[in-house]
Amino acid sequence: MTPRNVTRRTAHQLVVALILTALSVGGCGFQPRGQGYNRLPSQLYITGLSAFDPLYVELTRQLDIAGVTRAENVDGAAAVLRIIKRDSEARVLSVDSRNKAVEFELEESARFSLTRAQGETADEQTVRVLRIQFSPSNAVLGSERESVLTRRDMLRELAQKVLSRAGAQY
Repeated sequence: MTPRNVTRRTAHQLVVALILTALSVGGCGFQPRGQGYNRLPSQLYITGLSAFDPLYVELTRQLDIAGVTRAENVDGAAAVLRIIKRDSEARVLSVDSRNKAVEFELEESARFSLTRAQGETADEQTVRVLRIQFSPSNAVLGSERESVLTRRDMLRELAQKVLSRAGAQY
């Protein structure tokens, strides 16, 4: 075999392997994160949070990504997502030898319900996102920045969970 035939054969084998991989991943039900909202109604109204609440901002961002239109009022909505309670907590898990907190458990949670346009209300559900954060006492500024970024990621995940569960209820 000539080197040119070997290269063609290798390229052919690579293409076949990529096609088989794509088919097997598609067949197993894999979906990229944030893409499971296809069961949400076309018009969704969100209530229970102010427009400036970080969770509200993240929910609307996720809906925009999913192509779901937010209704301006309850009357024009196919469903109403009502956020009943939202909490953000931090608990101390461990302290150092000087009795300073160095490890925290961060929690973001939301309790919500979904009401369809027909007036049917699904059961209330609670979703939680937990993270462990280590904050050494000698890196105060880095720990503060890490905490802000961690909270942002947690809110993104919380919004995804709320919308995913709401889509399953719809």
